[in-house]
Amino acid sequence: MSLSQSELEELARKAILLYNRLRSPEVTAKLVFLSPVMLTVSFSGGFCYGCGVLDYVEGFAQQFKALSAKVELKVGKTRQITPRNFEADYIVKTK
Repeated sequence: MSLSQSELEELARKAILLYNRLRSPEVTAKLVFLSPVMLTVSFSGGFCYGCGVLDYVEGFAQQFKALSAKVELKVGKTRQITPRNFEADYIVKTK
């Protein structure tokens, strides 16, 4: 079953709001890009890029999954943008 673009956007918005409620001010997520097959999220905060980045990235994917059983995010590439900001790409898999 596939989600429409607007359903996916709404789900991403809710996941980011919930993620930020739980993780901010340590780390804050912001949607950068969304398509039916890929999602890019920017993470910023007072953390070291090498320390715990995977926890933040996987935590967002788990938060997304908790909101909908119809879609799952698979972690793709991460890249450091600044010392306190990185982006993560996720592959969108619909069930």
